[in-house]
Amino acid sequence: MERKCVQFAFFVIAFAAACGVSAGAQTAATQSTTAQGAPAQKPAAAEDIAGTDVGVNFFRTFTGSTSGNTTLQTPSNGYGAGVEVRQIRSPLVGYELTYSFAQADIGYQPSPGACGFECFNEKEKLSGNASLVGMDWIASMKRGNISPFAVGGTGFFIAVPTTNQPALNTIVRFMWTAGGGVDVGILPRAGLRIQYRDNFYKAPDEDVRFAATDKFTHTGQAMIGFYFHL
Repeated sequence: MERKCVQFAFFVIAFAAACGVSAGAQTAATQSTTAQGAPAQKPAAAEDIAGTDVGVNFFRTFTGSTSGNTTLQTPSNGYGAGVEVRQIRSPLVGYELTYSFAQADIGYQPSPGACGFECFNEKEKLSGNASLVGMDWIASMKRGNISPFAVGGTGFFIAVPTTNQPALNTIVRFMWTAGGGVDVGILPRAGLRIQYRDNFYKAPDEDVRFAATDKFTHTGQAMIGFYFHL
């Protein structure tokens, strides 16, 4: 399921980028015909993409399971929302601050074969939420009303259990983020933003009754939203 969603996200991004290139070519051809011999326009300058914008997005999460030290963690996929404040200086120089909030339910149980029959049947399902706070570097370009981009950066994954039990802890993990997407201009100062991000961090051990897996995991985010130029 995760693979299909990731493939769909990249298909949408690639399709939008292809449409943008086609639209740019058609616009250039029209300008050339109208000008009737006038010099061709120069490509858009780097200043054309410079500026600040605010993005609002909604997403579906895809989190991998981990197993280690006799513990098996099985997170549940969920939904969330987030906001981005982005500053672009040039095609290779841009940065953003991000915050997102999502469902983060997770199951804990002994790894298969880790202990006896009674132990194998034990399982704990916890409800919870996760906050992701990040600071990313952005590389982007602009072709007509299409602006593909790539992001990479660091931040923190914060897991907060909501199940009412005394043996649970809030966990903060350092994370790395990588991804990309495309902005599709709809209005002069606003448009649609489609992207996919993957966040890598050490699996949280919220339930102290189970040993930490000490393994790295990831949370993918298939996102769609809007951006507004300030």
